[in-house]
Amino acid sequence: MSVLGVFTVRPALLLALGVLLLVQGALLLVFLGQSRDTAQVLFVVAAAVALAVALGYQWTRRIVIDEAGITVRRPGLKRRMNFAELTAIEAVRIRGRLFVTLWVDESFLLVTNGYGNADQLFCLLSRRVPGHLLTDEVKTLLAESPRADGNIIIYWLAVFFSLMLLWRLFAGVA
Repeated sequence: MSVLGVFTVRPALLLALGVLLLVQGALLLVFLGQSRDTAQVLFVVAAAVALAVALGYQWTRRIVIDEAGITVRRPGLKRRMNFAELTAIEAVRIRGRLFVTLWVDESFLLVTNGYGNADQLFCLLSRRVPGHLLTDEVKTLLAESPRADGNIIIYWLAVFFSLMLLWRLFAGVA
Protein backbone atom coordinates (compact mmCIF):
# COMPACT_ATOMS: atom_id res chain seq x y z
CA MET A 1 0.00 0.00 0.00
CA SER A 2 1.19 3.43 -0.90
CA VAL A 3 1.45 5.98 1.92
CA LEU A 4 -0.36 9.19 0.99
CA GLY A 5 0.52 11.21 4.07
CA VAL A 6 2.24 11.06 7.45
CA PHE A 7 1.16 13.63 10.00
CA THR A 8 2.90 14.42 13.28
CA VAL A 9 2.22 16.86 16.08
CA ARG A 10 2.92 20.44 15.06
CA PRO A 11 6.60 21.36 15.33
CA ALA A 12 5.67 24.62 17.07
CA LEU A 13 4.17 22.63 19.95
CA LEU A 14 7.21 20.37 20.20
CA LEU A 15 9.51 23.41 20.18
CA ALA A 16 7.56 25.15 22.94
CA LEU A 17 7.53 21.98 25.06
CA GLY A 18 11.25 21.42 24.46
CA VAL A 19 12.21 24.97 25.40
CA LEU A 20 10.06 24.78 28.51
CA LEU A 21 11.78 21.52 29.48
CA LEU A 22 15.20 23.15 29.00
CA VAL A 23 14.22 26.12 31.14
CA GLN A 24 12.93 23.79 33.85
CA GLY A 25 16.27 21.96 33.71
CA ALA A 26 18.08 25.27 34.17
CA LEU A 27 15.79 26.09 37.09
CA LEU A 28 16.63 22.74 38.65
CA LEU A 29 20.36 23.38 38.32
CA VAL A 30 20.00 26.83 39.88
CA PHE A 31 17.87 25.45 42.72
CA LEU A 32 20.47 22.76 43.41
CA GLY A 33 23.33 25.27 43.16
CA GLN A 34 21.64 27.59 45.60
CA SER A 35 20.83 24.73 48.01
CA ARG A 36 17.13 25.48 47.87
CA ASP A 37 14.56 23.80 50.04
CA THR A 38 13.94 20.11 49.25
CA ALA A 39 10.27 20.78 48.52
CA GLN A 40 11.18 23.42 45.94
CA VAL A 41 13.66 21.10 44.25
CA LEU A 42 11.14 18.24 44.22
CA PHE A 43 8.53 20.55 42.67
CA VAL A 44 10.86 21.48 39.82
CA VAL A 45 11.89 17.82 39.37
CA ALA A 46 8.22 16.79 39.17
CA ALA A 47 7.52 19.54 36.61
CA ALA A 48 10.55 18.53 34.52
CA VAL A 49 9.57 14.84 34.58
CA ALA A 50 5.99 15.68 33.58
CA LEU A 51 7.25 17.86 30.73
CA ALA A 52 9.67 15.16 29.55
CA VAL A 53 6.86 12.60 29.49
CA ALA A 54 4.57 15.03 27.63
CA LEU A 55 7.30 15.83 25.10
CA GLY A 56 8.06 12.15 24.52
CA TYR A 57 4.37 11.37 24.10
CA GLN A 58 3.76 14.22 21.65
CA TRP A 59 6.97 13.44 19.74
CA THR A 60 5.84 9.89 18.96
CA ARG A 61 2.24 10.59 17.89
CA ARG A 62 1.63 9.88 14.20
CA ILE A 63 -1.22 9.57 11.74
CA VAL A 64 -0.50 7.63 8.57
CA ILE A 65 -2.97 7.67 5.70
CA ASP A 66 -2.56 5.21 2.87
CA GLU A 67 -4.81 4.21 -0.01
CA ALA A 68 -6.80 1.73 2.08
CA GLY A 69 -7.08 3.36 5.48
CA ILE A 70 -5.82 5.43 8.39
CA THR A 71 -3.46 4.38 11.17
CA VAL A 72 -3.02 6.30 14.41
CA ARG A 73 0.13 5.64 16.41
CA ARG A 74 1.00 6.88 19.85
CA PRO A 75 2.72 5.27 22.83
CA GLY A 76 0.80 2.16 23.79
CA LEU A 77 -1.63 2.36 20.88
CA LYS A 78 -1.65 1.52 17.21
CA ARG A 79 -5.10 1.65 15.72
CA ARG A 80 -6.11 1.19 12.11
CA MET A 81 -9.35 1.64 10.24
CA ASN A 82 -9.93 0.79 6.62
CA PHE A 83 -11.89 3.39 4.66
CA ALA A 84 -14.07 0.72 3.01
CA GLU A 85 -15.26 -0.47 6.45
CA LEU A 86 -16.28 2.96 7.78
CA THR A 87 -19.92 3.19 8.82
CA ALA A 88 -20.05 6.86 9.84
CA ILE A 89 -18.02 10.04 10.09
CA GLU A 90 -18.81 12.92 12.43
CA ALA A 91 -17.18 16.28 12.91
CA VAL A 92 -17.58 18.97 15.53
CA ARG A 93 -15.79 22.27 16.09
CA ILE A 94 -15.30 23.41 19.67
CA ARG A 95 -13.40 26.62 20.45
CA GLY A 96 -10.99 26.46 17.55
CA ARG A 97 -10.52 22.70 17.75
CA LEU A 98 -11.86 20.32 15.14
CA PHE A 99 -12.71 16.80 16.24
CA VAL A 100 -13.42 14.21 13.55
CA THR A 101 -14.71 10.82 14.61
CA LEU A 102 -14.44 7.88 12.24
CA TRP A 103 -16.74 4.96 13.05
CA VAL A 104 -16.66 1.27 12.18
CA ASP A 105 -19.74 -0.12 13.92
CA GLU A 106 -19.08 0.45 17.66
CA SER A 107 -15.35 1.22 17.28
CA PHE A 108 -14.22 4.76 16.68
CA LEU A 109 -11.10 6.76 15.96
CA LEU A 110 -10.81 10.41 16.92
CA VAL A 111 -8.68 12.75 14.80
CA THR A 112 -8.07 16.38 15.78
CA ASN A 113 -6.44 19.41 14.21
CA GLY A 114 -3.56 19.18 16.68
CA TYR A 115 -1.33 17.74 13.98
CA GLY A 116 0.93 19.65 11.63
CA ASN A 117 -0.62 20.35 8.24
CA ALA A 118 -4.07 19.57 9.64
CA ASP A 119 -5.70 21.16 6.60
CA GLN A 120 -3.92 18.65 4.34
CA LEU A 121 -4.83 15.83 6.73
CA PHE A 122 -8.53 16.66 6.57
CA CYS A 123 -8.44 17.27 2.82
CA LEU A 124 -6.85 13.86 2.29
CA LEU A 125 -9.33 12.29 4.69
CA SER A 126 -12.30 13.83 2.87
CA ARG A 127 -11.02 12.44 -0.45
CA ARG A 128 -10.46 8.92 0.92
CA VAL A 129 -13.58 8.21 3.00
CA PRO A 130 -16.64 6.89 1.17
CA GLY A 131 -18.58 9.83 -0.26
CA HIS A 132 -21.96 8.72 1.06
CA LEU A 133 -20.66 9.21 4.65
CA LEU A 134 -19.77 12.88 4.13
CA THR A 135 -22.66 15.16 5.03
CA ASP A 136 -22.59 18.80 3.95
CA GLU A 137 -21.79 19.81 7.53
CA VAL A 138 -18.83 17.41 7.75
CA LYS A 139 -17.54 18.56 4.35
CA THR A 140 -17.72 22.20 5.46
CA LEU A 141 -15.93 21.51 8.75
CA LEU A 142 -13.20 19.49 7.04
CA ALA A 143 -12.68 22.19 4.42
CA GLU A 144 -12.44 24.99 7.02
CA SER A 145 -10.13 23.38 9.57
CA PRO A 146 -9.20 25.96 12.22
CA ARG A 147 -5.68 26.39 13.61
CA ALA A 148 -5.34 25.23 17.20
CA ASP A 149 -2.70 27.43 18.79
CA GLY A 150 -4.11 27.82 22.31
CA ASN A 151 -1.95 25.16 23.94
CA ILE A 152 1.19 26.49 22.25
CA ILE A 153 0.52 29.95 23.65
CA ILE A 154 0.14 28.49 27.14
CA TYR A 155 3.51 26.72 26.86
CA TRP A 156 5.22 29.92 25.72
CA LEU A 157 3.67 31.79 28.64
CA ALA A 158 5.06 29.11 30.96
CA VAL A 159 8.49 29.61 29.32
CA PHE A 160 8.23 33.36 29.90
CA PHE A 161 7.30 33.05 33.57
CA SER A 162 9.96 30.39 34.16
CA LEU A 163 12.56 32.68 32.60
CA MET A 164 11.34 35.51 34.84
CA LEU A 165 11.84 33.25 37.86
CA LEU A 166 15.34 32.35 36.65
CA TRP A 167 16.16 36.02 36.21
CA ARG A 168 14.96 36.77 39.74
CA LEU A 169 17.01 33.88 41.12
CA PHE A 170 20.15 35.16 39.41
CA ALA A 171 19.44 38.70 40.58
CA GLY A 172 19.14 37.39 44.13
CA VAL A 173 15.58 38.68 44.53
CA ALA A 174 13.76 35.36 44.94
